[in-house]
Amino acid sequence: MRPAPTNPLQPPPPGLMLASPSSPWATVRRLVWLVVVLSLLANALIMVPIGLLDADFDFRPGPANPWLSLAGGVCSLPLLLLVLMLRRPKLTHVVLADPSAVGRHAHQLPGGRVLSTSVPTVVRHHLIRRSPPLDLPRPGPLVALFVGSVVVVVAVLVPLGLANAGLLQALAFALLFLPAWMIGFSIPVFAWWAVSSEVLHLPTDRRQGESMLIAGMLSGFPAIAINSLLFPMAIVALGVTSPGTIEGLTLVLSAPVGEEVCKLGAVVLLGRLVDSGRRGLQAGFTVGLGFAMIENLQYIFASLLADPTTAAFGFGFTSVLRGIGSIPGHAVWTGLGGYALGCSRARTNPKSVPTTSSPSTSSAGWGLFEAHSGRALTTSTSVWSVRRERWSGVVTSTWGPAPPVQVVPALLVAMAFHATWNGTSVIMSTMAEASVAGFLAMLAVDAVLIFVVLQTGRRLFGAALQEAGPRPALQ
Repeated sequence: MRPAPTNPLQPPPPGLMLASPSSPWATVRRLVWLVVVLSLLANALIMVPIGLLDADFDFRPGPANPWLSLAGGVCSLPLLLLVLMLRRPKLTHVVLADPSAVGRHAHQLPGGRVLSTSVPTVVRHHLIRRSPPLDLPRPGPLVALFVGSVVVVVAVLVPLGLANAGLLQALAFALLFLPAWMIGFSIPVFAWWAVSSEVLHLPTDRRQGESMLIAGMLSGFPAIAINSLLFPMAIVALGVTSPGTIEGLTLVLSAPVGEEVCKLGAVVLLGRLVDSGRRGLQAGFTVGLGFAMIENLQYIFASLLADPTTAAFGFGFTSVLRGIGSIPGHAVWTGLGGYALGCSRARTNPKSVPTTSSPSTSSAGWGLFEAHSGRALTTSTSVWSVRRERWSGVVTSTWGPAPPVQVVPALLVAMAFHATWNGTSVIMSTMAEASVAGFLAMLAVDAVLIFVVLQTGRRLFGAALQEAGPRPALQ
């Protein structure tokens, strides 16, 4: 028997459609572990400049400690390799066998495999980058999981503390710590991401969507260096030495300026994805969510570092406040810049790809289907897409000033919003520590700030959807 001749790889034919089973919670698990690895990588990398510039952590130049820098670099390498492994492109091998009178019954494939067919066939096979549509869970289950985790932590740890069940409370705290932390810092981000993805309704494959979120996570690296090292060293050089003043100035000046510039830089680096205001809002909003996730990881972790009763209240207050305030705040502030950048590019290149299309990263079209039923899904959240019109009415608004359509004004507005949020939080937190009235005043001010952030976001989404053509009546 003669060996079957080898069939070479060929470019995929135009219009090839492939399907992938829907696995939205796999997306959540993969990105949660990725942000944990990236956070460890950021903390290792920051040791490199610290060892070179300020090894004794007094915010004054010198002395240098090359060993600290070397340790940071060495610890970064395995984490960097792990990140690259998690983000490596995945390929799908597609084999097509078409009946043909001039075909063969046996075909040699790569890897020593042979395809045998009962009728003469012509075989073509292709390697295609795996890029199914962005697949996210519905917002409802995400919100329920988040609220449930807060309720469980408080409902379990506080009564045990009041009953002086010290050992039992410590055991319960040890069991709840890790899941509470991972749910608290990540699930609100995915809930906001799911809502924004469905309302904007832009075709986006999984790699594009995850690239936006990861770009936001990576923008936290230079922001950490600015806030933790460069800015404190600069103001100490100007004669400021009080730790409280350094911290306050960092929150009010360095964080708003440095973080917004870094996040907008990440949107710019996304390049060809931003071709319109609507696409720019998607990129900016998602980048802001990615940054908020890596920042939230640290805040939620810190809130749990206390005795179990205090940690329960701290976790509940911090996770809820950040879930409805800081997380959408970062997304909205960066969304302003992304929207303006997209509008600018649409003006300078009016023949760019329409906002309802998506630059493809794959040579094939992809769809999703339910694994248990085989039913095709038209979008990643198609189970609740029938409610899209109602959600658009809730999430969007035409009330209030129109968002800037120039990048510099949008960046300045974002910085002003961010500085107001941080400055007010610093002042009100100080008042809250003094009395019950101060604590109630802090809650009232926080409620006002959250309303402003959410309404700004609704106005921003309203402007972006109006750009795309007729939409449901906005409120």
